[in-house]
Amino acid sequence: MANALPSCQSSPAATKADGEEEWSAKEENVDDSEVIFEAEVLKLRDQWELASVLNFLNVFEPVIGKSLRISAEEIEKGLIKPESSLAELHIALLKGIPPVSKMLNGSNAWVTVLCKKLAPWWPWVAEGEIPLKAFKGEEISNYKKLDPTKRLLLLKALCEIRADQDDTISYISDCLKDKTQMSCFQKDRFGGDGNGISYWYDGNPFVGYRLYREVIKCDTKTKGKQKGSVSLPMFSTRWETMATNLEEFHKVKDNFLCSKFTSEVSVGRKIESDAIPVLEKLQKKKEKSLKRKLREDKLLNDFNKACMVGVTRTCRNRTPVSYTFEEYNRAIDNAIRLSRIFFSFLNILPTWNMEREKN
Repeated sequence: MANALPSCQSSPAATKADGEEEWSAKEENVDDSEVIFEAEVLKLRDQWELASVLNFLNVFEPVIGKSLRISAEEIEKGLIKPESSLAELHIALLKGIPPVSKMLNGSNAWVTVLCKKLAPWWPWVAEGEIPLKAFKGEEISNYKKLDPTKRLLLLKALCEIRADQDDTISYISDCLKDKTQMSCFQKDRFGGDGNGISYWYDGNPFVGYRLYREVIKCDTKTKGKQKGSVSLPMFSTRWETMATNLEEFHKVKDNFLCSKFTSEVSVGRKIESDAIPVLEKLQKKKEKSLKRKLREDKLLNDFNKACMVGVTRTCRNRTPVSYTFEEYNRAIDNAIRLSRIFFSFLNILPTWNMEREKN
């Protein structure tokens, strides 16, 4: 009877196969999510608005506050997957735009405040229709559903509004009075060919350094078919982030130095002289910081292990102490001998000084 029934217990081979299939499925999901994330990052880096946001954080760091230091990679990650760092950035910017709302207490209510702040300003700081509007609290969930590029547009518009506040304008005026170079607020081109291709280099040690390429094309479109009709220029812009770390800067530099175009060779030399040394110094600093952190973690780990086994203090080898009268008398004699030598030196010192003055 038992042999007639089908076995409900799977064989070891079948169990192993199922486990391998499940593991491979998990790996595929992880790989797919990483591919999607990288694609979203590349999409963001092709937007000039991201470069504008990073430049704003770099230029107006003294106004915003040095306590809020966020890297470009963290901003990209936050725009793709909204998290606490992105919320802190928005809250810090919103607090600089009066009147300051009481809802900026660290909760997701900052999204509602953002919508209300952007609504009257949007026609002045952005183009098209605003991607998010306040509506009975639904804007909080709708914000998470937005495309990362749309969230970037909202952040860019918020930076534009923050740059128009009194403290920011006063900061610019004070810097210009102190003869601060205008290039701090209005970037100069890093290079270009004069035919629509421009290169830009911007950043700081905290946000990060990046190299951009801007390509502007102009197409003429004739208005009407009659003679003497006006040709209207149509401009199209393409933005590209070429390098974000030391390895990528080296790669761009090597390619440009081998180029046939003098403009690219010039940019390559400028990267080699201006950008590479800064990035190498920053890389060494990061490596030292990482080694220090690893060393501290190792010491902390060793301390925790010692506490787990019950050792709460170091086992030092102490010098054995003898309490005999001979040891006591010897210690007293040594102390008396040293004190006599010291006082005799003090008595000789004035006489020696007098003889020195006479000579």
